[in-house]
Amino acid sequence: MAIATSGPLIRFNPATGNELGRVEVTPAEAVAGIVARAREAQRAWAKTSWRDRRRQLERWSHGLAREADSWAEAISREIGKPLGEAYGEVATSLDAVGWTIRHGGTALADERLRAGRQSILLIPDARVRYRPLGVIGMIGTWNYPLFLNAPAIAQALAAGNGVVWKPSDLAPLVGCKLQESLDHAGLPPGLVAMVQGGADVGNALVNARIDKGMFTGGLENGRRVLTALAANGVSALAELSGFDPAVVLPDAPRSATVRSLTWGAFVGCGQTCVAVKRIYVVGDAAPWLQQIAEATRALRIGDPASAAVDLGPLISSEARDRFDQFIRASVARGAKVVVGGQPRPGPGWFFDPTVLVAQSAEPESALAGVFGPVVLVRQVRDIDEAVTAANSSGFGLAASVWGRDLARARAVACRLEAGTVTINDVVAPIGHAAAPFGGTKSSGFGRIHGVHGIREFTQTQVEQTRRPGGLRPQVFPYSPRVVTLLRTYLRLFHRSS
Repeated sequence: MAIATSGPLIRFNPATGNELGRVEVTPAEAVAGIVARAREAQRAWAKTSWRDRRRQLERWSHGLAREADSWAEAISREIGKPLGEAYGEVATSLDAVGWTIRHGGTALADERLRAGRQSILLIPDARVRYRPLGVIGMIGTWNYPLFLNAPAIAQALAAGNGVVWKPSDLAPLVGCKLQESLDHAGLPPGLVAMVQGGADVGNALVNARIDKGMFTGGLENGRRVLTALAANGVSALAELSGFDPAVVLPDAPRSATVRSLTWGAFVGCGQTCVAVKRIYVVGDAAPWLQQIAEATRALRIGDPASAAVDLGPLISSEARDRFDQFIRASVARGAKVVVGGQPRPGPGWFFDPTVLVAQSAEPESALAGVFGPVVLVRQVRDIDEAVTAANSSGFGLAASVWGRDLARARAVACRLEAGTVTINDVVAPIGHAAAPFGGTKSSGFGRIHGVHGIREFTQTQVEQTRRPGGLRPQVFPYSPRVVTLLRTYLRLFHRSS
């Protein structure tokens, strides 16, 4: 359900500046009550069987699939994505929800842990259960408003939780559409509730006695959310963007690699958390830079309502201004503009896709956290320098390695500090429905998708059972036999004297 009152969020088409619609803001003081109602619904939901939960999730998934065209158009319109990218988001979102429907029962099934040799110490076998946490509070993002929200909601529900979530105030219309799809699926009233608004509503959600928080977004806002959750003793799952490097080895096939890197840098107008932002070329970078520049100049920029568009606009005028400041700061520190570097006149919030070249780490340090259509190229002497440069950032979401020798590429990949490392590919593998996705260092912690993702929304409970009567270890009064047993055990298994 969506509960709101006065003070609408007004959403504009980022490609034209025209108003798309208005969404009423949820009063911050109403959020605690919404969470309380979700908790009441969750208590009953947690007692339902996996079969019943799966049936409800299937109904929701089928509804999303029936509306695939409408979803792609809504994402393209509100976020400014070309339709091809919007359809890709719909497809990978449905795949991720479908994975949970097919495999959630197995991921949540009890596990039996044998005591093994510890049975000599009379330690019993154990059973691990994955129990729901309660109510999950989610603060969503705008750049992939379906892919980064719907699969996580599905996994939280599959695990037996309730969900209260806030869409980004830059994607409130897609948020309403997603909540409507959940409402039409026939889930218990109040189990999944949406709140709309800005930072005050998000803060109210974080402080509304939720049982776990999930935040997807920028580093600065994320740290504020995580600080508040920690103060309340609430655990969190966070994805705080990236500053992703690509290491190009000397044997990488240039034409194919350039095509992939150009797409990886500018997909979603560079407003993709796993977009390539830094390219380290081992050896002579000049021919690589020339081809990347040529590929960038060939990109078609415009209103995504046209099918013949590769890049749409940035999400807002503020985002474009902020992005322009990043570019200027990098140039001030020594970067040179090879292509682009300028905002485009309106209507809409467009910026030329930009290629920078740097001779040192100083210019790229000014780009850390940038969100927009830019990639920086730097030549490095050898693989060690490339790895050092790639790992120098405080972010660690994703990275890529490019080369023909797969054994060498894998050896380099193992040295990179990132939650996901791709070899001869970029961005697209994040759509793998079973692969856990998340970052290291300042890019966050926890994982979404697959078995690891669904278990993020559970707490483990260990049950250990012994039959009544019989022997017990370490029971009063102590006997010399206990000491003898333990000394024998240590000698046998730990080589103790």
